[in-house]
Amino acid sequence: MDNLREKEQKLLESLVRLDTITDLVVGSKKKIVDLQEVKAKLETEKNDLNVKLSTLENENDGLKAELHDLENSMNRDDSTGENLKDKILKIEEENSELKKSILKLEEDLESSRYKVIQAEKKKSEVSKRLDELNQEANDLLGSEEW
Repeated sequence: MDNLREKEQKLLESLVRLDTITDLVVGSKKKIVDLQEVKAKLETEKNDLNVKLSTLENENDGLKAELHDLENSMNRDDSTGENLKDKILKIEEENSELKKSILKLEEDLESSRYKVIQAEKKKSEVSKRLDELNQEANDLLGSEEW
């Protein structure tokens, strides 16, 4: 009987171990299924991130191209600005020369006006003197009638 008891005891222990192993297998299968779900989610997330990365790289390339275009535009604007500055300086120099010429012409005009006024005074004096001489001549001719 002891032998039977012992066998029964061993059988019970074997059953407990079998139950434990069965529980472990069921738990492992559940964990495998859970891990497969996590793996699938991670794969999906990885694919989504790859798509986002590709999109960001494309946007980055586009922004780099825009930046390059902007730099070129600014360089052209700088060059154009320098050309405009040079033209403005040249125009200012010409303007300064024109102002000097105008001042000289105004001085000449003022001098000419003064000369005209002096000439008109002399003309008036000469005209007056001629009138006086004409009057004297008329007086001389009128007093000695033939």
